[in-house]
Amino acid sequence: MKKNIDLNKTRIYSDFVFDFLNGNKALKKFYNSSFDVKNFKKQLEMKKSFSSSKRNVLVKELLSQYSDIKDKKVLENINLLSKESTFTITTGHQLSILTGPIFFIYKIISVINMCVKLKREYPKNNFIPVFWLASEDHDFEEISEVYFRDKKINYLTKLNGSVGRMKLDEFSVFLDQIFSFFPTNHLANKIKKIITFAYKDEFTFAKATRNLVHQLFGDKGLIIIDPDSHKLKKVFASYMEDELINNTCQEFVNKTVKSIKEVYSEKYIPQVNPREINLFHLNVNSRQRIIRKGLKYILSDKNVSQQEMLNELDKRPENFSPNVLMRPLYQEVILPNLCYIGGPSEMAYWLQLKSFFDYHGVVFPIINPRASVLLLTQKTRRKINKYLINENEIFLKKNEFINLNIKKHSEIDINLNHLKDALKKQFKVLDGIVKITDPSFLGAVNAQMKKQFNGIDKLEKRLLKAQKRKMSSIENDLIYIFKEINPDNIFQERKINFIDFYLLYGDTFFENLFSNIDLFEKKFLVLDIK
Repeated sequence: MKKNIDLNKTRIYSDFVFDFLNGNKALKKFYNSSFDVKNFKKQLEMKKSFSSSKRNVLVKELLSQYSDIKDKKVLENINLLSKESTFTITTGHQLSILTGPIFFIYKIISVINMCVKLKREYPKNNFIPVFWLASEDHDFEEISEVYFRDKKINYLTKLNGSVGRMKLDEFSVFLDQIFSFFPTNHLANKIKKIITFAYKDEFTFAKATRNLVHQLFGDKGLIIIDPDSHKLKKVFASYMEDELINNTCQEFVNKTVKSIKEVYSEKYIPQVNPREINLFHLNVNSRQRIIRKGLKYILSDKNVSQQEMLNELDKRPENFSPNVLMRPLYQEVILPNLCYIGGPSEMAYWLQLKSFFDYHGVVFPIINPRASVLLLTQKTRRKINKYLINENEIFLKKNEFINLNIKKHSEIDINLNHLKDALKKQFKVLDGIVKITDPSFLGAVNAQMKKQFNGIDKLEKRLLKAQKRKMSSIENDLIYIFKEINPDNIFQERKINFIDFYLLYGDTFFENLFSNIDLFEKKFLVLDIK
């Protein structure tokens, strides 16, 4: 069973992102084209200027990155990138252990399915799905946790620096802990084999993540790119040089933020604030902010001149790493990319960047949020049907959800709003009398009305509490449903790992997602897994 819910009836995005998706006129100057299959024609025209020299560098680098993976479909797609009729659709994420929350999977399936649909719409072109490894991220704590079978399991390491370059320090010990919660069956054995093949102690996190994602999606032709590359950063070096010297990212992003506040809302808060220099410097075990003071650049262990900095950039561009605001530009400079699919917070900071792209003469891509999905087991679906729970109710907070459905199934009406309505009428009569006699009593009348309303609220809460005791089995079922939707009080797609579902359904789990995820429907997907 599949149910599509209008995104506007959900609570999954900020007002800013909803306004962007709904085509708010005040935001139209901050992007080129909205997400619609027909708008890709315009995007193809704009991106056809992507140079053959960049394509050649990209193909050679990808072939090098895939030197130990011989997969016919992927290699065909890599070689197709040398053709001027070939373009990419890209998503990306941190190197979350075992893919982290399940939306990691939704991102990838979103871009793969998009490429299939775009090929049908524009048969003369090729569309290649790309997954961008955020290998240069340094916040290991964010990716070190796996939520599996109602348990949080953390991988601990003393290593520092760029996550992608870190070795898997005794990772087999961590995997043994994970596997101890696995059942004993063929599905568990199959996913164990995939995981142990990907995560070997001698691998880096970048290589391990590539291996795991490739095993899951390589047969679909997904290309996984590691941007931590000398050759790719050489292509991007002139943009990094401009950032070191002129601080243009900060300049243009700040202007855009000011403009959004003027034309959209004064209350707008930017998703990301730019730094003076939006680059990091990479060493073996560190990723340091680059700070300029006068004519010098300050790194944690030394001060260097501008010329020394530029010389290093020329010789070793791989030692420089774009931050969150420079990374989108890097991506669009080295890829013949038409569209970026990300999370809602990513959409928010991409909308800060168009003027920065325009300054550099780089085409701003179409942007859109990834698919959002709620997966329901058969047991959960039966309980939802039993209690007549509307799909729109799944976005409520816990107490709202439980109280609403307790009231819905209560044999007595414990909604006392009708008493408040009656009181309002009575106090309205009293107001009229007071105004004629002595208006100074109005404050006392209003205070008494508020006191009466508070008393009704307290009584309603006590009645609800008493009714819950009488309906404890129903409440327990409602708590079960809520926990399936919001494990650990966090919406399912942002918490649970795909392995939980794979151990129940195997490859059928992926087949269901591929059959039903379609970003062009622009809906929230509730999907029963069978």
